[in-house]
Formats: sequence, C-alpha cells, structure tokens
Amino acid sequence: MAGKSKQAWKLDRNMSIIGEPLKGIKWQSPKPPVVVAGFAWFKKEGIFRRLPRRPNWKINENVDSLANSTAGGQLLFRTDSKRLAIRVELTAPAGMYHMPATGQCGFDCYLGAPGKKSFAGTAKFDHTKLSYEHLFYEQAGRNLREITLNFPLYQGVKRVLIGTDPGSRLLSPIPYKNPGKIIFYGTSITQGGCASRPGMAFTNILSRRFNHEIINLGFSGNGRGEPELAKLILEIENPACYVLDYEANCFSTELLKKTLPEFIRILRNRNPRIPLLVISRIPWQHESATQNRKDFGERRKFERETVKRLEAAGDKRIYFLDGSNLLGRDSEECTVDGAHPTDLGFMRMADRIEPVLKKILG
Repeated sequence: MAGKSKQAWKLDRNMSIIGEPLKGIKWQSPKPPVVVAGFAWFKKEGIFRRLPRRPNWKINENVDSLANSTAGGQLLFRTDSKRLAIRVELTAPAGMYHMPATGQCGFDCYLGAPGKKSFAGTAKFDHTKLSYEHLFYEQAGRNLREITLNFPLYQGVKRVLIGTDPGSRLLSPIPYKNPGKIIFYGTSITQGGCASRPGMAFTNILSRRFNHEIINLGFSGNGRGEPELAKLILEIENPACYVLDYEANCFSTELLKKTLPEFIRILRNRNPRIPLLVISRIPWQHESATQNRKDFGERRKFERETVKRLEAAGDKRIYFLDGSNLLGRDSEECTVDGAHPTDLGFMRMADRIEPVLKKILG
C-alpha cells in the first residue's frame, strides 16, 4: 500500500529551505564602498527602484508599480570574508504560476572579475514569507573575492543587508572599464520573466559579458512605448547604447506604428549619436498560421523599415535585430508558456544579442 505523500523538501536535504541559524555574522547596509548598480536614480533617491519616485512626467500607474520590481539591480564589492550572507526584506511574497520564487524574489551570487564571473549560489527561502536570510558560501581561506549579487526580477526589495565575518574587509569592486550604461527598454521578457533565478535574465547574462553597467527598464505587460518613458530614459546619465525591445507589449500593429517613430525621435533629439538598437519580438508558440502570424511579420517589417528610413536620412548609429531568430530553430523548447523564455531561451537570446552589441559599441 502506498504511503502518505510527503513534501520533497522534507525528504531531500538538498531541497530543504531550512538551514542552520546564522551566528556571528556582521550585517552591513550596501553603502560605499559597495556599489549599487542597475538603478539609474539610486544616487539621488537612495531606494531600490527603477524609475524616480516622483517622475517629471505622468506615467502609467502599472509602470509606476512595476518600477519597484528590482530587475537588473546588482550589489558589487570585494571581500576577504570566509562567509558571505544576505538578509532581505521584500515588499510581497512570490505568487506567479510559471516563474520560480527564486527568480521572482531571490538573490543570486557570482564570483569573479568582469568577464570572468561564475555562478556561486541562489538564496534559499520560504517563498510565503516577506523576509529571509541566506548563506551563499563558507570557504576555508580568506582570499579576496569579487562579488556580484543580482536583485530579484519580479518583486520589490525594501531592505537588504550584506553579511560577512567580523574583522573581514569590504572593499570597492573593480570599476567598470566603460562608464557608459547600456539601457534596455521593453517588456516582461526584458524584465526577466520567466528566469529561474536573477542571473539568468538575458540582460544579466549580458552584464557578465560586457564591462558596462546595464539598466533594465522592462515593464511586464506595460512596455508600450509611451513618450513619457523616452523622456525619463533621457534623464539617465552616460548612455552607451539604447535597446528598444517593446514590440511584444504593443497589442496592435497600429500602436507600434504610432509609438516607435516618436520614441526614437525623442531619444534622437537629445542624443543623436548614441547607438540605438531596435529588436523585434521573439515568436510566440501559440500563434496560428493566419492573422497573428501575419501581424508578427507586419510588425517586424515596420521596425526594419523604420530603421532603414532613419538610416537613409542620415542616422548612421541606428540598428535593427530580427528577434524571430533569437531562440534558434527549436524555439518551441525555449519557453515556459509559449512566450516567456526559460533559462535556455534567455541564454540563446544573450548569445545572439552579444555580437550585435559588440559591433555597435565598437
């Protein structure tokens, strides 16, 4: 007779969310020399938010709410501590059916210098609670290590503390080789849905390959090319490149045709020489071979022709990337729900976007 079913985390210690209580840890807020990256307004406002608290232009209330999700945020520092821990207070618990709590609400950790970063662990926590502590590692030697901690993708963070051994050093990270910021504007996919952990969002994958700060302005379901967002993007200092990846949130071809030329015009009026890349959306597996597929092709054609027209008019730093090829030939195996990429899908996207960005950035 079959026994009573038990939860897997009670049977497999590797799946347990219950760890040993953290003792003897020194907790510190992420102040200098720690660098808080990925939040363009952090130096002015001191909060983990992707847009200003009170924008100079009225924005959609959904965008305003999604700006509290900390996608793309990073803590960068060096430490010789044998132990590295984190203490987090969230704004809400996990609650999505198709995205792991580790991606929504977790932090993950990478070790190494820019271009050589390697994954070191993901926070374990009770996804029904608003706060957690996690020990990323405990090592024997007191070697100086370069640390990157990636913020949650789909939740807000009220407070985060870094935990190290008393007497250990907390130093500034190796600075970015390139001061310019790569700024992505787009959709839920840009925001990171549905990566299993923060480091697997394609913008975070690219952050490990480019020695630039990357700003993630993906707004789930609400990246629709509003001119107010273009004006806010212009407030971000030292742009190295603009990437527009918002087609998927334009629920009609007419909306894309209305917003894209104006969005580009606003950016170009201020920064005509900053590279600008337009990416058409990835294919959706549920699309039929009729009207939706036709719209898909029409939108892609419009984006391509818009770029060509502006290029012919003298804009030599505007580019187009066909997103229909980003997931590869077996794209149906790269999403969790037919639209939002898995980690495999995001890696495919990063692999195909990387050489284009390298060429653009020179």
